[in-house]
Amino acid sequence: MGKSNRKQDDMRPLYPFIAAGLCLFLSLPALANDTVFPANSLIGLKPPGAMKAHVGLSMFEDEAEDAVISLFAEPNTGAHEQPFSEFGKIDKVPPDKTLEGPVQYWKLAEGIEAYLLVYTVNKGGKVQRHWTMAAQDADLLAILFARAPADSKVYSDALMQAALRTLQFRKAPPEE
Repeated sequence: MGKSNRKQDDMRPLYPFIAAGLCLFLSLPALANDTVFPANSLIGLKPPGAMKAHVGLSMFEDEAEDAVISLFAEPNTGAHEQPFSEFGKIDKVPPDKTLEGPVQYWKLAEGIEAYLLVYTVNKGGKVQRHWTMAAQDADLLAILFARAPADSKVYSDALMQAALRTLQFRKAPPEE
């Protein structure tokens, strides 16, 4: 019995290292997928630049750069006024907006399909780029609205579109 206790005593200094190693090993899948789901949101993405998830709203923001991505989701019941494919047919916007190209159709991971519309708005000499995205899978319909200064290096069109392409859905938010 004395020998067994001595072995346990010899192992005690290793316990913190074993615990740290176990924690690191278990967190590797989370490190590989850095998709962020804002509070109570069914949709998430890999936020661009310095955007952080808002504490209480389903959105990402970077106040210093005046950039935001707002996320809205609802069950995909097919009971909307227009079919999802109609999002791809938008070719006109109000006169205060300038389209930056045709609507883009994307096939994303996990069977998500999406339409993206990119346009700019000039208000009093301040030009902002906007991205409006409609996305769906069999269970969920999502609308994303994003904006950033049109001349932003941190939130360029290419970087924002790359972030929007990381869109993921989950079936239910975690219990808190």
